[in-house]
Amino acid sequence: MNYTLPIGLNIAAWDEWCDYRKSVKKKVSDFAARKQFNLLLKYSEAQQQEIIDHSIANDYQGLFDLKQAGRVAVPERGFIEKHTDKSWREGL
Repeated sequence: MNYTLPIGLNIAAWDEWCDYRKSVKKKVSDFAARKQFNLLLKYSEAQQQEIIDHSIANDYQGLFDLKQAGRVAVPERGFIEKHTDKSWREGL
């Protein structure tokens, strides 16, 4: 590891992530670590833990924003009605 842990990083959660990666025989490269720090530092330490817990629990190879980390997207209002309307076929 040739990187410095940034201020604001949940170090306990990061250590869990590194231990998990070692257990699956995957290295955290310096480049990947810096990218993952950028992602994690957008969140509070509690949210960083949630991101890492979710990735480990689902055996993911990477870390993902909270909105992508298992959150169900709610379709926009009227989405189903707009995309199931078959009235355009009536004249065919």
